[in-house]
Amino acid sequence: MEIKLFNLKLKNFKGIKELEIDFQGKNTNIYGANATGKTTIFDAFKWLFFDKDSNNKTDFSVKTLDSDNKVIHFIEHEVEATLLVDGQDITFKRALVEKWIKKRGNEEQTFEGNKNDYWIDEVPLSQKNYEERVNNTIPDALFRMITDPLFFNEFLNKDERKEKLLKIAGIEYSDEDIIKSDEKFSILVENLKGHSIDEYSKILAERIKLLKDKNKEIPARIDELTKLLTTAQEVDYSKLEEEKAQKNEELQAIDNKMLDVQERAKKNMALADILATSKNELNSLKIKLEEEHIKKYSSEIISLTNEKSTLENSLRVNTSDIGELKLQVEKDNTRKQELYQKWDVINSQILKLDPQEFICPTCKREYSEDKKEELTKQFESNFNEYKEKEKKAINEEGQLVNKRIEENNNKITTLENENVEITKKLEVVSEKLQHLKEEQQKQEVIDVTTFPEYQLKKQTVEKYQKEVDNLTNEDTTEIQSRKATIVEQIEAINKELSKREGQEEIRENIEKNENEEKTNAQKIQDAEHQQFLIEEVKKLKVEMNESAINSKFELVKFKLLSERNNGKIEQVCEATVNGVPYSDLNNAHKILAGLDIIKTLIKFHNTSAPIFIDNRESINQLCDINAQVISLVVTEDKELRIEVV
Repeated sequence: MEIKLFNLKLKNFKGIKELEIDFQGKNTNIYGANATGKTTIFDAFKWLFFDKDSNNKTDFSVKTLDSDNKVIHFIEHEVEATLLVDGQDITFKRALVEKWIKKRGNEEQTFEGNKNDYWIDEVPLSQKNYEERVNNTIPDALFRMITDPLFFNEFLNKDERKEKLLKIAGIEYSDEDIIKSDEKFSILVENLKGHSIDEYSKILAERIKLLKDKNKEIPARIDELTKLLTTAQEVDYSKLEEEKAQKNEELQAIDNKMLDVQERAKKNMALADILATSKNELNSLKIKLEEEHIKKYSSEIISLTNEKSTLENSLRVNTSDIGELKLQVEKDNTRKQELYQKWDVINSQILKLDPQEFICPTCKREYSEDKKEELTKQFESNFNEYKEKEKKAINEEGQLVNKRIEENNNKITTLENENVEITKKLEVVSEKLQHLKEEQQKQEVIDVTTFPEYQLKKQTVEKYQKEVDNLTNEDTTEIQSRKATIVEQIEAINKELSKREGQEEIRENIEKNENEEKTNAQKIQDAEHQQFLIEEVKKLKVEMNESAINSKFELVKFKLLSERNNGKIEQVCEATVNGVPYSDLNNAHKILAGLDIIKTLIKFHNTSAPIFIDNRESINQLCDINAQVISLVVTEDKELRIEVV
C-alpha cells in the first residue's frame, strides 16, 4: 500500500489562522524561522489522525491564543487532509468546536466545554467510526511508526521494539533451540522438567539461598556441640548401676505403700462425692418448688413484654418511614418549581439569526434572498421543533413528579393511621403488664422445708454427713518426702550414666553437621554452575536473535544485551549507529537511524506513508527511501516558504 499526502488545510490551529498546502503527493520542503509554524504543520497532521502532537502528547492545546496568551473564543479549529491511497484520494477532516449556552437571567453565554466533529469524504462520522476508518486504511501503530522517524526509538518501550524487530527478522530462537545446540547444556535438559528457563532460574536462586542459609547455621551448631564435650574422667559405672538398682527397690516399696493409702482415700472420696451430690439434689429441689410457685405469673409477663416490644418497634419503623416520605415530597415539590421555571425559560426563547449564517463559507458572498428565506424557514422550523421537544419533556417529568407526590402523601396518611391504632394497643398491653408485675410482687415466698419430699431428701443428706464426719485421713507427707529424695538420687545417677553415651552422640552429631555442610556446599556449586549455563543460554539466544534482526538494516544495529556496572548482563533493545547508542546520538543521526528503521518497516509491511522530518537542516544527505518525505527546515524566512520537489 502506498499513501501520500496530497493536500493539507489548517484553520485557527495553534496560531495558524488559515493555511493550505498542496503537496501533490510529492516530496516537500517547508522552510521558515523558528516559531513560524513548521512543527505546527506536523502537529496538525498527527492531531488529525492520532489525536496527538509531534511529541506524541495528547494534553496539548490546538486553540489560537491572543497577545496575552489567552484563548480566542467563538472560532472553530479545523484540520483537513487529502491522502492518495494507492492512487485513490480520501479526505479526512476534524474540527474542535466550543459549546456555549445562554442561561436564563444571564445576558452573556457560558462556556460549557469542547466537542470534536469528524468527516471522511464530507460524510459526518462519530469518533469511534472515524477512528475505525482510519485504522482500516492503515493500522494505527504502523501509521505512527512510518510517518515519524523518532517514534520507534522514543515512544515505544523496549519490549514493544523487540517484539516488532523479531517479527521483521522472521525468526526467533527459543531457549530450547539454544539448549539443544550444545552438549554442555544437557544437564539443563535433565533438570528443567517442564519448567521454562526463567522459572528454573528462580528455582535455582531459591535453592541456593536456602542452602546458604542452612550452611550459615552449621558452624554455630558445631561450636555449641564441641563445648559439650568433656574430658574423660575415671568413673565407676558398675558401682553406679548397683546403687541405682538399690534405689529403685526402695522406690518400689514406697509406691506399694502409697497404693494402699490411695485405695483407702478413693473410698473416702467416693463417700464425699455422694454427700455432695445429695446436697445438690436438695438445693435443686428447693429451687424447683419455688419456681413452680411463681411460674403462673412469669409466662404471661414474658408474653406481654414481647407484645409490647413488637408494638414499640412497629411504631418506630412507621415514624421513620413517614419522615423519609415527607422529605421526598418536599424534594418533589421543589423539583416542580424548577420545572415551572424551566418551562418559562424555554417558552420565552426567541430565535436570533446570525448574519454570518447567510454568507457562503466557500466564496464568502451573501446568499440570494430566496436562499435567505429558505434558510430562515429551516432555522425557524428547527428552533420551534427544539422548543416543543423541550416543553414535552418538561410536561412528562412534571406528570411523573405529581404522581409520586400523590402516592407518597397517601402512604403517609396510611402510616399515620396505623400509628394511632398501634398507640391504643400499646396502652392496653402496658397497663396489663404493670398489673401482673404488681401482683407478682405481692406474693409471699413459700417455705419449701415443710414439703414431705423436701424433708425426705434432707434426712438422706444428714445420714451421709455423719458418715463423712467419722472418716479418718492418713498423713502421707513423710512418705511423699522420702519418695522425692529417692527420685532425686536416681536422677543424679542417671545423669552420670548418660554422659557415657552422650559424649559419643555429641561426636556423631558434630560429624553429621560437618558432612551436611560439605554436601550443601557441593549442591550450591552445582546450582551456581547451572545458573551460569542459563545465563550462557540467554546470552547466546539474544546474540543469535540480535544477528537475525541486524541483518534487516543498513545503518542501524540493535543491541539486545547491556552490561551493568556490577558486571551483570541486562536485556535491552537499543538502536546504535556505528557503535554509538541511540541515546548518545546527535539529532541528525537519530533521524537517519529512524529513517533506516522506517525503510525496513516499509519493505516488511509493503506499506508507505508521508514521513515528516523536523530539523531537516541538520542532515546533509538522506538515505534512498521509497516514500513521500516532508522536510521541516529552519531558515531565516520570516514566513513559511513551501517548495514541492
